[in-house]
Amino acid sequence: MSSICPSAFQYCVDFCGTAPDPDTSHAVHELMVLDVISTLVPMIGSNVAYYMDTLLFPLLQTTTSSSPALQAQAHRVLEILAQQTLTSVSQMLHDNVDYIVEGCSQQIRAVTLHPRVFNILCGAVLLVGRDILVYMDDVVEDTLDVCERLAYEDEEVVLGALQFLEIVTRTVADESKMIESTKGQAEVVDPDPIATAVKAMDDAVASRMLDDLVLTDPIPELPTSTDFESTDDVEPSDTEPDDTAPEGNPLAIKICLSVQPFLYADSSAHQLLALKTVHNSTNALQSTRDLLPLLNEVWPSLVNRLSQRDAHYVTLAACDVIERVCTLGSSWMRKRVKDDLWPHFERILQNSPLRMQRSECTLIKRVLRTMGKVVECVPLDEGMAWTVCVLVVRFFGTEVEPELVE
Repeated sequence: MSSICPSAFQYCVDFCGTAPDPDTSHAVHELMVLDVISTLVPMIGSNVAYYMDTLLFPLLQTTTSSSPALQAQAHRVLEILAQQTLTSVSQMLHDNVDYIVEGCSQQIRAVTLHPRVFNILCGAVLLVGRDILVYMDDVVEDTLDVCERLAYEDEEVVLGALQFLEIVTRTVADESKMIESTKGQAEVVDPDPIATAVKAMDDAVASRMLDDLVLTDPIPELPTSTDFESTDDVEPSDTEPDDTAPEGNPLAIKICLSVQPFLYADSSAHQLLALKTVHNSTNALQSTRDLLPLLNEVWPSLVNRLSQRDAHYVTLAACDVIERVCTLGSSWMRKRVKDDLWPHFERILQNSPLRMQRSECTLIKRVLRTMGKVVECVPLDEGMAWTVCVLVVRFFGTEVEPELVE
């Protein structure tokens, strides 16, 4: 039996990842092979390290399979392998990250590029997490080169490349979020009881002095609405980036700017992945000095998506990104919202029937929700506020879908 195990194991390793995933018969065979591997690994023991170089790539590729059963089985095999090396899956992959990244870079630079190389990279990033980001510069550069070179030639390869870039920016955003939360916890300091007592005494004295004051000066009148009109078209004072803020992640910036052309792509799948990547990148740059320049750069491309007759899910994704951009940009987005965004929202809402199909209802509902978030985060002048009211009031009738009325 011991002599058969290595041969059977080698056969199973060679079989993994050799045929297209959509092939149902192959998926069944691969599921069986993965099950055999999970059984043989404990028998082989520590000698499994000799097979690691040929086993990792097929397993990582399978973790991103469209089949949930294959995904689960590939994760199970990785866990069993990690047990043999007395470590976790993420640590095992991190220990082999140089081999994984360099091997994928060589495949990306090859003349005959197979899209599955990006599935391997996606699996590695998802399993290792943020610790893999420091190794990503070169392979991301190679991937961006592929996107530029094959944008109109090989849709499948570009789709895989965009999926990888979206996962990288999502991981960068998760890392930034974790750093922000850690920073917030670090800033919470237990109050000094002596300082608290002194402040309480000062407040009491100040309150007593205020009670003894006699107001002799007249109360100033509130400014009229005309006093504010001159500031309607003036950009707020925070239009310039905050130089005291930290720099943004250069990987997220590079990826976000490079995927912009795919917002205009003919493929809805490419558009959707590009929108997700922009969304991730803006989240990754939150609270950095590079956020506002990036928003200024991608804003025209985002608004353009509302002017096209895209698939509904692309327009929904565009609304998600626009809502996030307006939330992060706040008053800095005021003039951009007024000049660029409101005309598209006005066209969409005015042209929508009160009775509509389910997909159209979902779209209008999402537009209304985005408008609500924009109104909440971006200061409006009286004219814009009136336009919003006029656009929304037509959806209060009894003949309108109940979801829209809410």
